[in-house]
Amino acid sequence: MMDKIFYNNQRFTELKKRIFTILLPVFIIGFTLIFAIVVHNRALGLVNLITFGTLCIGLTVIYLCMLHKNSNFRYIESAITFIGMFIFLLRMYSNLIFDLGRNGYSDIGTVSYWVSLLFILLFFTFRGKMALAISLFIYLLILIPGIYHIFFSGFVNGDTLDTLIQFFLSTFGYIIALYYFQRVIEIYLQAEVAHHRAHTDYLTELPNRRKMDLQLHMEIELARHNSTSLSVVLFDVDYFKKVNDTFGHDVGDSILKELAQLVQNFLPQTDYFGRWGGEEFLWIGKDKNLFDIKTEAESLRVLIESHDFISVGTLTCSFGASELHEKDLAKDLLKRADEALYMAKEHGRNKVIASSILS
Repeated sequence: MMDKIFYNNQRFTELKKRIFTILLPVFIIGFTLIFAIVVHNRALGLVNLITFGTLCIGLTVIYLCMLHKNSNFRYIESAITFIGMFIFLLRMYSNLIFDLGRNGYSDIGTVSYWVSLLFILLFFTFRGKMALAISLFIYLLILIPGIYHIFFSGFVNGDTLDTLIQFFLSTFGYIIALYYFQRVIEIYLQAEVAHHRAHTDYLTELPNRRKMDLQLHMEIELARHNSTSLSVVLFDVDYFKKVNDTFGHDVGDSILKELAQLVQNFLPQTDYFGRWGGEEFLWIGKDKNLFDIKTEAESLRVLIESHDFISVGTLTCSFGASELHEKDLAKDLLKRADEALYMAKEHGRNKVIASSILS
């Protein structure tokens, strides 16, 4: 149900976090400065007090909450949106009912500067028809003081009518444009999710075989173009079938996820690592010759052997390594790594064997 109201896309959420991380401190400093200027000029009425007090204190509290590692961003962006709507409505009602037309004042006021940002915020926080419904509800609420000015204010004139008509027409157009622009964003996000699922292993969240195969072909081309080394390692969990038979497939799945995280934390970010199939994984070592990759694989083997896995205790893995040769295709490189892995299994498991020693 909540996914129909809010976005549930991690990359989009991270983008919004970065935006708020940049903008919130700027807004807090800016509104604090304006608050000080208002106080200095002795223009601190009730509306200004509520407006700038709420913005300065509210946004500061929200920003501090956002810096907390375990904060729920959905609550944070909802709080920011609620504050924005509250202040916008307060200023609109005050300006349209009490200020518009008085002493020749024919503008809506500084609140009009923030209309676009408010509705962008609404469409970034809420999805589809929910964002449209909330935006139209806000629009109807600000129509009320506009209608009041036209029919009941003693300060209505041609200039104020022109201001109101243009404001309400442009705001309505902005809402509709944002609604359809949001649909473009939705299509992009859906395509991104589909791409992620097509190239990501459902269990470990690692790149899957399709993605790793594409990456390997790309790295081979780059290695040849740049005249650099490239090596791969195939490894799998020893006696994994016995683990499944003894502890069940749920425990087996948890072991694969735990192992994936352990290896990810060990490998440098320049390398690539993914699930090749079943309990087998592929590691692509950039700028590494066979000696380099074998040395690192040995360190990884020891790390896995010494790790205490939840539910099962200790486990081991067997490794097969190979280095790219001049005329190799991807399948040749993988074949030698697979043969080396087979030899590691045949020679007692929990070993690292490099293809160069095979003859």
